[in-house]
Amino acid sequence: MKTLIELMRMIELPKIVQNELVSMEPMLSQQKKNEETFIQNLTHPNHWESSRIYLKKSLSPDKNGYKMLSYMLSAASYSLEKYEDKGISEDIFIDTMKCFTRFTKEHYESYGFFGFDRDFWTGRQLSLQLFRLGELEFEKSYENNQKIISVHIPSDAVLTEENCKKSLKMAAEFFSKEDCSYEHVPYFCNSWLLSPALKTLLPEHSNILKFQNLFAVESVDGNSTEYLTWIFKRSDLDIKDLPENTSLQRNAKKYLLKGGKIGEGKGYLKHI
Repeated sequence: MKTLIELMRMIELPKIVQNELVSMEPMLSQQKKNEETFIQNLTHPNHWESSRIYLKKSLSPDKNGYKMLSYMLSAASYSLEKYEDKGISEDIFIDTMKCFTRFTKEHYESYGFFGFDRDFWTGRQLSLQLFRLGELEFEKSYENNQKIISVHIPSDAVLTEENCKKSLKMAAEFFSKEDCSYEHVPYFCNSWLLSPALKTLLPEHSNILKFQNLFAVESVDGNSTEYLTWIFKRSDLDIKDLPENTSLQRNAKKYLLKGGKIGEGKGYLKHI
């Protein structure tokens, strides 16, 4: 079993966050022992959500989400054991669990201080349902009672066509070994990156549009506002107050102020 400090160093958690979690550990150690079953259940695909809900209440108040982050990193030690049992490399474990590092940094980028508010999501990584393979993430999932691989795009992904195709190839090889029941299933993506509106907001040679072209978009939800978090780093601002630091932000803000909708698209990968 890896210690909390070892895990934080493995995933290169920001030093400030590491120090905060280390300072909290004496206060949390006994509570963690009492709630060990819930920590272990964070690594179970059928129980992580109920355990998260229980712990969310148990750990309240939780300033900046650090208590939950500490618990989830403790759970990651059990996840690593499952990786080892399945013969999955430690490199994939580290790349996958760096979601915690990425999310604390995204919190800083949005609000000016480190925090963790994505516990609603990271049970997927802890329970070995979602893996980062190269630039992209791949989740074992279901759509219309059919097994699918859901493709996710981390905020730090470099979406060149070459990188995306390399990730897709890695995924095909990975799932043929990790869970052969997912070897020949469709690959599905539900993201603002598949919004048709981006064709008017981005240059033709954009990597985002190249990624979009890998998928056959079947439906669009124009009312989704998920794009606000990813384009503008904030979802709690009026349109007129959205930042204009990048060309996409500027183009998107003008589009929204004129009444346009970005939303998100859903579609299947055309081929691997």
